[in-house]
Amino acid sequence: MPWLLLIFSLPSKRTSERVGIWRKLQKYGTLALRNSGYVLPNTPANQERLEWLATAIRGFKGEASVLQVRAIDDLPSDVLKGKFREERKPDYAALIRELQQLKPSTQGFSTQLTRLKRRFEEVAEIDFFESPLKAKAEEAIYKAEHPVTSQEPVRRGRVSRMEYQNRVWITRPRPGIDRVSSAWAARPEFRGDPGGARAA
Repeated sequence: MPWLLLIFSLPSKRTSERVGIWRKLQKYGTLALRNSGYVLPNTPANQERLEWLATAIRGFKGEASVLQVRAIDDLPSDVLKGKFREERKPDYAALIRELQQLKPSTQGFSTQLTRLKRRFEEVAEIDFFESPLKAKAEEAIYKAEHPVTSQEPVRRGRVSRMEYQNRVWITRPRPGIDRVSSAWAARPEFRGDPGGARAA
């Protein structure tokens, strides 16, 4: 896969501008390449972003070049892809933690959930090679949107047999009428009497 490489330098006195450029590089999901530049997959969107940054750097009296690189000899494509995935892990991990801590009873729940979903979209946009944590983040969002309702706790310990005698049991929700009537047909006084159930 071809890559884009941004190399640049800024005058030492341009501290605030340097911080602004660094923040943009983080936002775009670039990978720092041993202090010699910043790498992105070669796509039209990424090329436009890096060229915009290069123009901004030159406007700050710095020097910048955007290179199209076919390969990096000591960093095969698979290794670079793995490094990009590793870069996204902290982003997804932090997002998952916040989602797991978010409860429907939390004040401003809907607003916070919307904010976290937007954050997920931002991370996913620069997750160029599908980090393994992406699916877990999606699952955490789904669970936050569909919280499990509390149910009656399971009874533990010994129970009395008398509690379960002389009761009517239905084994599924909304049973058909034929299944309900079959319970009457099973009563001892009707066994062996084909007309007994009708008499009831």
